[in-house]
Amino acid sequence: MYLLPKPQKIIMNAGFLKEKSVYVKEFEGDERILKALKKLPCSEQGTELEIKIEGTGSEGYTLVIEESKITIIAAGPAGAFYAIQTLRQILDNEEVPCLLIEDEPGFAYRGFYHDVTRGKVPKVETIKALIDTMAYYKMNSLQLYIEHTFPFKELGNHIEKTGYLTPEEIKELDDYCYENFIEFIPSIATFGHLYELLEREEYRELREIEDFEEDQIFWRERMAHHTIDPTNEKSIEVIKSLLDQFIPLFRTDKFNICCDETFDLKNGKHKDQDTGRLYIDFVKKIIVHLESKGKKVMMWADILLQHPETIKELPGDVEFLNWKYSAEPAEEQFATFGNLDCVQIVCPGTSSWSRLVEGIHVGSKNILKLGEYGYKYHAKGMLNTNWGDYGNPCSLELAMHGLVLGASKSWNAETDKDKYFTESINYLLYKNKEAVTYLTLLDEAHSKLSWNMLAYCYSNCIYENKFEIKYPAREDLLSAQSTCKNIVEKLSNVEWECDEYRQEIMIAAEGIMVMAELFGKLAGYEIERYSDTEQWLKKYRIKWVEKNKESELCEIEKMFRTLENQ
Repeated sequence: MYLLPKPQKIIMNAGFLKEKSVYVKEFEGDERILKALKKLPCSEQGTELEIKIEGTGSEGYTLVIEESKITIIAAGPAGAFYAIQTLRQILDNEEVPCLLIEDEPGFAYRGFYHDVTRGKVPKVETIKALIDTMAYYKMNSLQLYIEHTFPFKELGNHIEKTGYLTPEEIKELDDYCYENFIEFIPSIATFGHLYELLEREEYRELREIEDFEEDQIFWRERMAHHTIDPTNEKSIEVIKSLLDQFIPLFRTDKFNICCDETFDLKNGKHKDQDTGRLYIDFVKKIIVHLESKGKKVMMWADILLQHPETIKELPGDVEFLNWKYSAEPAEEQFATFGNLDCVQIVCPGTSSWSRLVEGIHVGSKNILKLGEYGYKYHAKGMLNTNWGDYGNPCSLELAMHGLVLGASKSWNAETDKDKYFTESINYLLYKNKEAVTYLTLLDEAHSKLSWNMLAYCYSNCIYENKFEIKYPAREDLLSAQSTCKNIVEKLSNVEWECDEYRQEIMIAAEGIMVMAELFGKLAGYEIERYSDTEQWLKKYRIKWVEKNKESELCEIEKMFRTLENQ
């Protein structure tokens, strides 16, 4: 029997459930529970399902399956909701044994962080589907990263270029999250990463970098710049305005102010001053404003780790989002916050950014290791990040292995990427027993060639060879090409029960093959062409616009067409 996250305690009893459909006995209560029950197989002739909710707060539950009755006993509505998710998975098995499950989460906070600012803005339906998946695997928090993909008045009509989420859409998503026991937490750039705002003529005086001239592709420039000048009185007023426009759209009392990667403080007009002091004083101004609005602050921890002496200047209820994305992340930075007795949330990543498919090898190691650090240093929980660097080329479907692994580790500390997990995710999510094998092969192929390096080739076409290009070895390109060609051939004439995953794997495989063959062409290798760049771009566009707004798809298309014509 496959269950994710794996429950804390399962006792198998004799016998099997006679009827896998259910009917609910006399339940009156939280409407969210009633909606969740509709996702179970229901019939008047089904097995009696009794739900008892004995409190208001806890997420724990007990689930008892007998031959002719199912009972859920929960300490609160959330616990009942999660028991229903477990029951959904159990009833998806061919035979349902009689059993007793006693279950509760290891981490109180179990979140997913999705980038909707770096090239790809999802449609509301796409984010709702993400919320459905999160709820199924018992996650309880969602954040969407926004720099300029919201109609802040300061951005004017600039947002038409990049795509955006409207206030009405944000409210709709907040309601949908609430229905699924997910806290929707706002997250916007308020210090670094304000490139599009500070490139506007009326706000350029607020740039920490005074004499800025773009000399690289904008994907790179956006990520490296701009930090707002923390000494200019107008800066905090602009940030307050952004916050005030966003706050009313969410029911939560939390707000993620980000404040990460303020690179320009070390290179800008105040580089000779104490950057730690500049940083913390501006952050405190943001926090004071949010506290006046009744909000509690979350923020990335990377800059504070460079100036640990300033951490204790911040209010005790600030939640520090502590991130590291390598396969073997060092323990020290997580121990720092643990030893300071601060509220810490560990933040691994899916390793899907700058790729067409998530990096299962690196991402899995990273997620599991940060989970271990989180439990060791008494973190509040885990926020699993899914960034969109360099145009956000990866589909959400091809980041779900990382999402489910993070959800599982957040719930049960004993989770590992073992045979049980792989078989379970193949059965429950992909509904194909070979799915993870294909994803692993794609990851290995993609790891032989870099999306970023291809983007640097593109940048050199525009900015006269600023980057030194290190082309992949010919044998690596041939290996990646062969792997992807075989995947496409094997998957072309089959259909999966959840066929969207197969389709996205094929598109990613074709895209990696295009990359390999373009690299070969640029490097001057003799490599036979099997792919067609224009045909692949057409397929890629179809899938993109099915699930996302147009956003900045054209920038990815420009890159491939420019390189094809070199």
